[in-house]
Amino acid sequence: MMFVCVMAAMLGFAALSMGMSRHQRDVLGKALPAPTTKALKAAGWLLLTASWAAAIASDGAALGSVYWIGALTFGALVVAFSVTRLSR
Repeated sequence: MMFVCVMAAMLGFAALSMGMSRHQRDVLGKALPAPTTKALKAAGWLLLTASWAAAIASDGAALGSVYWIGALTFGALVVAFSVTRLSR
């Protein structure tokens, strides 16, 4: 279940990142339409919430929240390095 938590966190941060026009231009070379940007932002927040739910379902509220913070940190680092690498 923690694998689901980490993957949802990474996908959530990736969606939030692609919901920003600057990252869209860096990675894709152009800005996406406004409805697509809003959908990416909504999907990102939904995936981060699902990640938290998976962590709590796996290990309870106390430890699950701690593990979720770790998953968020790992997911954010992976996405940040990926966006940096893809923008070059």
